[in-house]
Amino acid sequence: MRRFRPEDAAGVAACFRETYGESYPLAACYEPRRIIEQNRTGRHLAAVAVADRTGEVVGHCSVQCRYPWPVGECGQIMVKRGHQGRSLAVRMGHFLEQETLGIGLRCLVAYEVTSHQATQLIAQRARFRPCGLLLGAMPATLVFRNMTGAVSQRESCMTSIKYLYPPQPTAVHVPAHHQDMIARIFAGLEKTVVFQPTSPISGLGEIIVRESQIWETADILIRRIGKHTAQELRAHLRDLLARDIAEVVYLEIPPVQAGGETICQEAEKVGFFFAGLGPSSTAEGETLILQYLNTKLDLSCLRVATPMGKEILEYLRQEQRRVGG
Repeated sequence: MRRFRPEDAAGVAACFRETYGESYPLAACYEPRRIIEQNRTGRHLAAVAVADRTGEVVGHCSVQCRYPWPVGECGQIMVKRGHQGRSLAVRMGHFLEQETLGIGLRCLVAYEVTSHQATQLIAQRARFRPCGLLLGAMPATLVFRNMTGAVSQRESCMTSIKYLYPPQPTAVHVPAHHQDMIARIFAGLEKTVVFQPTSPISGLGEIIVRESQIWETADILIRRIGKHTAQELRAHLRDLLARDIAEVVYLEIPPVQAGGETICQEAEKVGFFFAGLGPSSTAEGETLILQYLNTKLDLSCLRVATPMGKEILEYLRQEQRRVGG
């Protein structure tokens, strides 16, 4: 186990090809030159497992620093055939965890596919804890050559978090009907949460909309809640649906801001439903995530490995029915 070196790039590309064929949505992962450049940025840390006798790269794992909070996204975990069953994925994860402490990260997040349970079980062994479920997060063109083959529908991902330092308590504004579930999620993360009373909304808000043609998704990121945020949210959703560019729309609501509970309820009126918690894309701390499906998904096809993950899935299924999402 060691950090990625430039001479490993061709071996990493080979890992992607053996695991996904040519179906992984990011073309850079198949090009050694771009893999080397990505690892030079300082925002991408990769570990490899190398065979002692041959020097072959037989495993890969990475942490990407994509958040304003000191959070790293742990993923791209692959182990070649013939080397599975040796806990290489968990060992690479532990190695990278120590590396991330050295650059000041305080938390790791993982997005584990649900067409099979392997990555969820790896995350569980590494002490990641489920906090949400993003439906339809990845295209249906994805192929897991070592696991399930082609996925039958858009791939859904379990969101899990691991704090590298004891987390500080947080106070949140969320609707009363979600408080029990959110309390259970925070308890699983071993973080204290305090629910705040409903507060009036004032001032101007700020919303960022992010679209991904590669993933066929869109994100509506509420950076600041204002008195017109609900109307602006509805307008952005109408625009995304009219242009038919996203199979799924995700909504981030900052629960630490006054009015978070009101915006959540307004979003549910137009078909958004609970997805759980995750790291904020625009600020420090966690965010409340809702989701809007612009495609059909069969939730019975999801393979969820952990008791908390199954609880989140069942709650999500109930909420989808409740709001008509």
